[in-house]
Amino acid sequence: MSEDHCRDLFEEIPAKLYRNGALEAGSIALAREVAFTLFVNDREILSIATLPSNLQELFTGFLVAEGILTDPDEIDVCRVDYDNKLVFFELLVPEERLERLERKGMLTSGCAGGMIFSLEAASAPPSLSDPLRIPCAAILKRMHELDAFQGTYRKTKGVHGSSVATPDETLVILEDLGRHNAVDKIVGHCFLNRIPTFDKLLLTTGRITSEVLTKASRGGFPIVISRSSVSALAAQIARQCAIDVVSYARGGRFNYISHGRVELV
Repeated sequence: MSEDHCRDLFEEIPAKLYRNGALEAGSIALAREVAFTLFVNDREILSIATLPSNLQELFTGFLVAEGILTDPDEIDVCRVDYDNKLVFFELLVPEERLERLERKGMLTSGCAGGMIFSLEAASAPPSLSDPLRIPCAAILKRMHELDAFQGTYRKTKGVHGSSVATPDETLVILEDLGRHNAVDKIVGHCFLNRIPTFDKLLLTTGRITSEVLTKASRGGFPIVISRSSVSALAAQIARQCAIDVVSYARGGRFNYISHGRVELV
């Protein structure tokens, strides 16, 4: 990410800084938070408060996670109107799929603000003929690369990151104020670029909640990795979807819940 683009995603505001026992005049960098409203086939669906980057990926990932999109060719038009904070999709999908989007809402950017319209949207990713083999050291290395990413977090300390990786390298890292949005951006990026996910790792800096696990399942990932915790409901959905889960991947250790699709070596 370029310095200019990164600068567009935060703003400096004056503040008093308490340092070494004294208050001093200074400034702090804050991540921008902007609400964009999604329209699908002329229907207003919902608004998502987000870091204003990779918006096509964000909203595409959301539609994939809801089971609305199953193939990139179903997107006829995708247009982002930055001035009016609107995102327009024209989709070539059956009407019954669009009916799932009739509920409107507001997706906040906070950690508790994730939303997926239906947890029944979770589904098992495509089967692997053989388990994906991943060295334990690769789990920690890919997590370290996400933690060390020099993006908006470097300036604001106020965003989450998510990445897609192979055991050998990190392919893409994207950020947002909410962990759910960051995961949607990765799912959308892979979907739009036709990147196969059945043999990839999905990493997140946030907790693995039921919403995050559901998004991963719709995105076709066999394993989800976090430096933080996993919820009991997420673990239950992971078992139903045969997705492996790695939590607390930091400090040279991690916890691993196996469901047979991944073999750590």
